[in-house]
Amino acid sequence: MGTLWRNLAWPFSVHPSVSTAVAVRFRCPCCGYRTLDAPGTLQLCPVCWWEDDGQEDQDASEVRLTVNGQLSLNEARDHYASVGASHPRFLPFVRKPLIAEK
Repeated sequence: MGTLWRNLAWPFSVHPSVSTAVAVRFRCPCCGYRTLDAPGTLQLCPVCWWEDDGQEDQDASEVRLTVNGQLSLNEARDHYASVGASHPRFLPFVRKPLIAEK
């Protein structure tokens, strides 16, 4: 068992009562589901199609003009709440969240 645990690297977490490693997922700042491998790494969320550029609550109203174009995080959250994607044009690409992502 000791060899197994030494060979596992971040982002894995093991609960004391569980004998296997489980990947740690981070919440998308737009939809809130645990779909990201790490925060702020420009990973695309498959649930809302927000590309995580590190924008968080403290600057959510800013439009950064980066990977998310003309969208602020607040606008993307509003879109997700109303249509189910960070922008209506992304609806063909999104999927429902998995149970493990909630």
